[in-house]
Amino acid sequence: MSHFLVRALVVSACLLGGVAHAAGTAPTAEAGLGLVGYVGDTIELNGSASTDPDGEPLTYIWTQVSGPTVDMTGADKALPRFEITEPGTLRFQLVVNDSTLDSLPDTVDVVVPWQDIPSTEAGCASAPAGVGLEGLVGAGVLALGLVRRHRARTRG
Repeated sequence: MSHFLVRALVVSACLLGGVAHAAGTAPTAEAGLGLVGYVGDTIELNGSASTDPDGEPLTYIWTQVSGPTVDMTGADKALPRFEITEPGTLRFQLVVNDSTLDSLPDTVDVVVPWQDIPSTEAGCASAPAGVGLEGLVGAGVLALGLVRRHRARTRG
């Protein structure tokens, strides 16, 4: 191998954070963390952490997998939006494409409680002072999302 080619590979690896990627590597979809919302809320999903190791621009394909049907706008954007119309758990899938290859799908859940959850001011003594149950439920959903994502990554 010529001295020039070895030097070019070293420089390329340095520019890519020390990891050399083969051209044509599939992008990675990141659908974001789980969310909690209420009927009437507008929710914005966030796929902006999706990446392509080749540095190619990404296109986005969001689809609703389960839950009460919603009318999503911007399903081809990193940040689509929809209004919650009824309670339930909604699951969305994101696939990104770098103009050549599709990513593996990633999913995110939006939990919509059947009714508003009372805050500590309404008599719930089990929540820390100043923290309503909305915050505790949201933290729990986010924690479950992180556990699910960690398990999925360590299995594959």
